Amino acid sequence: MQEKIQSNLNGIRREMLKILGEVSSLTHSPLAIEDAIDDFWHPKCDVYQTDSQWVVLVELAGVDKDEISISASSEYLRISGVRELHSEDSQTTYHSMEIDTGRFDRRIFFPDLSLDKEHPKVQYVNGILRIAFTIQAMVERIIPIE
Repeated sequence: MQEKIQSNLNGIRREMLKILGEVSSLTHSPLAIEDAIDDFWHPKCDVYQTDSQWVVLVELAGVDKDEISISASSEYLRISGVRELHSEDSQTTYHSMEIDTGRFDRRIFFPDLSLDKEHPKVQYVNGILRIAFTIQAMVERIIPIE
């Protein structure tokens, strides 16, 4: 019984975050709801659709390519890793510190489209990660009446 309740609560949480992410994507000032629930920083993203692709652009200036991890579930795309810009070897006094460092994590929920999630095209140029998924044509099959 306890496991079923926990599973239902996780499902509700997932749906709430998905809805907030969708609402946030419609504004010019995205909600960082993830900021309230974890200790990671969340890179800025642009998500858009063309006639043939669903594209995610992630701003990761200063992140080494080898420090980026990309994974996907059936519901979302996850980009995570680490950005370290400052040496911890010497005593440092900051006068301003606006660039997020440390571990990052960003989840982008897939749209209600038929995407080729197995073969995304991934590029990393000048600190911008671009992940493009091909939109697959919807195939209808004829169901005969007996």
